[in-house]
Amino acid sequence: MSDIKKLSLRDIMEVKKHIDAGNFKVKIVGVKENEDGSGTVNVEMSEEFMNWFKEQQGLKRWSNKRFHKFFTQTFQKYLNSSLQTEK
Repeated sequence: MSDIKKLSLRDIMEVKKHIDAGNFKVKIVGVKENEDGSGTVNVEMSEEFMNWFKEQQGLKRWSNKRFHKFFTQTFQKYLNSSLQTEK
């Protein structure tokens, strides 16, 4: 399997724009700390986001493994950016 396609900060901001406008639904519905110190995050997402993700990554069907890699790499980049605003 090929590596995940990296998104630029500009791409991430585009996703944020769609989320803020209500076009994509991506919601963290739960976070659980595991005994080993790692965490498990449960994410709820719309069909529109899933379709965008598959297209962006060149996938024919949904891949939890690919989304996990995307989530941990890309959203961490966004959360750590200075462009994030507090609500």
